[in-house]
Amino acid sequence: MAANLENLSKQQLLEQIRLLQEEYGVLNTENVAHDLHVHQIELEMQNRELREAQQQLEESRDDYADLYDFSPVNYFTFSETGIIKKINLTGAAMLGKVRSYIIDSPFTRWLDKESTNRFRKHLAAVFQSEIKITDEFQLRNEAGKLFQVRIESIRSKYATSDEYECRSVVIDITESNRIKNKLYLQARQLKLITNALPILVAYLDIDEKHLFANKVYMDLFDLTEEELIGRSASDVWGQQTYENMRKFFLFALAGEVVKFELELPLGDSGKRFFQATLIPDNEGTAEVFGVIVLIGDITNRLAIESIDRKRLLEIAHINRLSSMGEMATEIAHELNQPLAAISIYSDACRRLILSGSGEQEKIIQSLADIHVQAERAGDIIKRIREFTSKKDLLKEEHDVNKIVEGAIKLLKVEIRVHNVYLKLNLAEDLPEIMIDKILIEQVIFNLVRNALEAMDEIDSSKRVLELRTAKGNINEIEVSVDDAGPGLSASEIKHIFNPFHTSKKEGMGMGLTISHSIIEAHHGRIWALENNHGGTTFVFTLPQIMKDDNDAA
Repeated sequence: MAANLENLSKQQLLEQIRLLQEEYGVLNTENVAHDLHVHQIELEMQNRELREAQQQLEESRDDYADLYDFSPVNYFTFSETGIIKKINLTGAAMLGKVRSYIIDSPFTRWLDKESTNRFRKHLAAVFQSEIKITDEFQLRNEAGKLFQVRIESIRSKYATSDEYECRSVVIDITESNRIKNKLYLQARQLKLITNALPILVAYLDIDEKHLFANKVYMDLFDLTEEELIGRSASDVWGQQTYENMRKFFLFALAGEVVKFELELPLGDSGKRFFQATLIPDNEGTAEVFGVIVLIGDITNRLAIESIDRKRLLEIAHINRLSSMGEMATEIAHELNQPLAAISIYSDACRRLILSGSGEQEKIIQSLADIHVQAERAGDIIKRIREFTSKKDLLKEEHDVNKIVEGAIKLLKVEIRVHNVYLKLNLAEDLPEIMIDKILIEQVIFNLVRNALEAMDEIDSSKRVLELRTAKGNINEIEVSVDDAGPGLSASEIKHIFNPFHTSKKEGMGMGLTISHSIIEAHHGRIWALENNHGGTTFVFTLPQIMKDDNDAA
């Protein structure tokens, strides 16, 4: 009975009760009231569930509407003829009109002629396909602002019929295209610049694969861009060259800028010499992303430098001969002393032998003295011959202190003639350096002679010459010649190393120029400055160079 009552209204239930009373004369009204109460509760529950479901549906609809309207993406729905049937608020904002104005208007209104034709083809492709179709267009909104957009469209059925519509996402790619075009322009400019450079330029990743190279690089290895990109360094350079460069490449991968010279065999062209620089790409961080390779052909430069070295050696040799000629009197005087001593000792020895006195010890001593003086004279001649010799540039390991001492020995008599007090302040434990002994000795010789002559103008009691050696900056040895002369003006110091510039009455102005060239040939520096004694100090530095760099100067 309860199940039947659930389908009756209250009035129908009352009528049913009356009929039952007439038919049966009696009815248990308590059971009927219970069934009615249960039915009422069930109806209340059903109504509540319906109301909650309706509220959730409305909230979901509002959420969807908000998500659709306020999404950062522009949503469009087109008919087959290109009429805008739906559009979200973001899309309407892009077109610059309210949504009600846009709905049922053709999308081509915002497209130029070229984009209009392409959009029609785009729609035709969408309605004939089951897959997503993508195209790019230009549109101009109501305010005249130009947009570059990418449209991704797919065909979809209407909810209420079997007809189709086109649902599209319109993405503003104006900024991304601007950035893309800027990057393309930068890449194009970089390519033009690197292709115009006379050096080889390449970029290798951490796996030693080529990612970029300029035209000179590709031409050297006779490879096209397609053939080169992605190939390993060993494959392009050849195994022998790769093995020679491998250690430097590892230094660059560790974040160090590396410079070195190498020799490459180039088939019929013979061997050529290159200077390479490897620059790590780490953007100031510890991680290295790749290595920039810069390689310059220095074959011709080395040939020119070789010619320049020969000229320098010729001029330096002439300068040394000239200096010895100027010192002829002092040299003769220095040689005269051991020669006179030899004459005296030999005469005494002769007289002892002729006297028959048999004083053997005196004879032996005289002969020993003759030997000492002969060696002394021989050393003088040897130093002069060595100093004035003509030979090729030869770099060997030398102690710079011994070279200073050697130059002083050549000038010992002249120092005495000029009545100058000499102070040697030579640092201990200096590392040996790769230099040409004679040329560096010539620099010291020239600087000391200039200092001696400069101090002729001051009182003899104030004539002090100091030579110092010391460790300079990193990997440098420093030599300084300090005089107490009248000094040089700022203008003279500025031009002191120029050819034919001299403060001497009879000087040619080439000694300091030659000294400057010699120091430069050794990759060092030389300069002059005023000192605390009122005189001038000349300073030059010599780098500590590895033995392998013997021919680099």
